[in-house]
Amino acid sequence: MRPDHWRQALGPLSAVWAAAAAVAAAPGHDPRRLDIPAMPATAAGFLLMWTTIGLLVPLFAALVEALWLGRWPIGADALIARRRARWGRAHQLVEDLARQGAPAESQAHAMTRRARIAPSRPRRPTWIGDRWSAVELRVGEAYGLDLTTAWPRLWLVLPESSRAELRTAKADWERSTQLAAWAVPFGALGLVWWPLLAVAAVVGVAGWSRGRGAVAYRADLVEAAFDLHAAELPALLTGLDPEVGRRLMPDLRKGA
Repeated sequence: MRPDHWRQALGPLSAVWAAAAAVAAAPGHDPRRLDIPAMPATAAGFLLMWTTIGLLVPLFAALVEALWLGRWPIGADALIARRRARWGRAHQLVEDLARQGAPAESQAHAMTRRARIAPSRPRRPTWIGDRWSAVELRVGEAYGLDLTTAWPRLWLVLPESSRAELRTAKADWERSTQLAAWAVPFGALGLVWWPLLAVAAVVGVAGWSRGRGAVAYRADLVEAAFDLHAAELPALLTGLDPEVGRRLMPDLRKGA
């Protein structure tokens, strides 16, 4: 686990969770009724639980990411079909308004309604999944590039300021999945003490809301990187003539 994952997993929320677990375990959920003589053993137990949660939350975050991005083993096809039908109706309205010469405000409103469903024809069961997968589609349509193949090469020629911004956007996305992942341990405690179900709901919704913004911004940055620098790839990828390479090797070896 990376150090930043440990900091998030064992940060303020984990302390809140440990305190909530202690209260949930107290008779009548009253912290004044905790067994004081047994506190050393209890503290050791909760320290163990705290560490365990620190290990589990990143795993929950990975499941949250898969859920948000629409990487579902079952049940995705039916939802994709329904989303495509909704998007198709919204798209038809956009085309009808454009053909009729409707006011720009009406057309913009219709386009916004379509984008709320998906930025392009749905391919995933979730909006977040479609927003991220749309990057590959748009880059392919605009530049004829396979995103998976081209991205590592483009990354190496991006300015450091651009790479730093992309790293920040990725970190924001990861923090949103980590936040939403806390809904799982808080929800588990909520089975013992129901007010914690509300806490689980709050962190889950907050993480989801942040995740939507984070994935949209990250997707915009990746598209912008191609918009600004994709034209540099042909010159950089012309390749090296094998004969030139053979003549160059003695100089690179410096006589070794």
